[in-house]
Amino acid sequence: TSETTRGTIYPISFCEWLAGLIDGDGCLLVSKQGYTSLEITIGLEDIYPLRYIQDKLGGSIKLRSGTKTYRYRLRNKEGMLKLISAINGHIRHSTRLTQLHRVCQVLNVPLINPQKPTVKSYWFAGFFDAVGTIGITMKNDLPQLSVRVTNKRLQDVEIYKTVFGGNIYYDSSKNGYYQWSIQNKKEVLNMLDYFNNVSFKSHKS
Repeated sequence: TSETTRGTIYPISFCEWLAGLIDGDGCLLVSKQGYTSLEITIGLEDIYPLRYIQDKLGGSIKLRSGTKTYRYRLRNKEGMLKLISAINGHIRHSTRLTQLHRVCQVLNVPLINPQKPTVKSYWFAGFFDAVGTIGITMKNDLPQLSVRVTNKRLQDVEIYKTVFGGNIYYDSSKNGYYQWSIQNKKEVLNMLDYFNNVSFKSHKS
């Protein structure tokens, strides 16, 4: 269909969303023996996104001992080739893009550089499912709504400001990280319009 991308069997909505989730909570690996794999670690409340991915690509899901998280793993070559065909060209996180390049080299697949996403891109939904938050705090006895995305690197949250407005702050706690946020009514309503038109998979929906 017109929504299918670059010869994959998956719709672009899934490809972009999955790339965003991997950019936020995933890791693309190459072992010393040359085997490729994908890992995604996510909170207990978000088992559904992992089941959704497992239904598309296969792989395994296990509860991590001693933590309140699930870990999804994909290791077989057939599944990894399907994965790369889906996310190649949509991965944007600086660290993850380097990991993707290594995996592509091992699997003999040309790397596709990402294009600038638009306000309709499902990538933002996947990344928000991974590292976004929605909260309400009290300020001057009035409730204040905030929508936020955090990451260790400035360049990996700047894209939210470019597309949705808002501001970026640096927080020196927890070894330092950058936080994009919107709080004023106009920006929140613009983000709400995006939320209403793009499918989220996590409990944040």
